[in-house]
Amino acid sequence: MAAKHDIQRGINAEVGAGREAVVEACARAVATLGKHGRSEATSQVVTVQILPGMSQKLSSISPIVEISLKPAAQGRISVSTKVTRYRTSQSKLFAFIPMGPKTLVGKSYFVKFLNALETELRALDPAGSQVHHTTA
Repeated sequence: MAAKHDIQRGINAEVGAGREAVVEACARAVATLGKHGRSEATSQVVTVQILPGMSQKLSSISPIVEISLKPAAQGRISVSTKVTRYRTSQSKLFAFIPMGPKTLVGKSYFVKFLNALETELRALDPAGSQVHHTTA
């Protein structure tokens, strides 16, 4: 798949849990990436930085995922993800002629994060959570 399609992937969910529990679930999902992920939480957004390189010092960040947390009906929390910044790479012929589709740098870690986040959100509210993968 091309990078344009990859960055449109995400999760929309409505979970019957408190905001702090959802933030902790996001942190656990980031923890599955090990040294390849960092997160920072504010009152309405959890920002996830994915570091696809071999080490944090040598890696540039791609992608950055924002997880919006909004109150929903009956004390539930609405969770939605969106890629806000990313980098792409493309194969080159003779070291300078671009060829083939552009790919998302850090795609495997991004997909791993989305799967882990989905699992964590479902675990918060096994009976009533509504978690959906999205593609715009």
